[in-house]
Amino acid sequence: MDIEVLSIVLSTLAAPIGAVVGSLLARAKYRAEVKNSELDNVRKANDMLMEGVVEPLSKQIKKIDRELQRLRKAVEKIPLCPHAADCPVSRELQNSAERDEAGGDAGGRG
Repeated sequence: MDIEVLSIVLSTLAAPIGAVVGSLLARAKYRAEVKNSELDNVRKANDMLMEGVVEPLSKQIKKIDRELQRLRKAVEKIPLCPHAADCPVSRELQNSAERDEAGGDAGGRG
């Protein structure tokens, strides 16, 4: 008789326990899917940022660096120029450097 009662109790409890466990598993699966979706969204946003901002800025920085190297080469040749004593480019660079040291306008004007 005890086995029959135990069997009835277990069969009665099995359905609710199964439902609770199933609900917990479904909730865990949903949370995992939401996290995965959020990660996908972050990856997509990161890709958009890389394509739309980082890559163009990187290209622009490389271009500016090349132009700066060309400018440095040209400025380094000023002393070799026969007109170096009265070179307006050299004079402007010196004046601009003096203004920068004195805390003047970084743009080189007034």
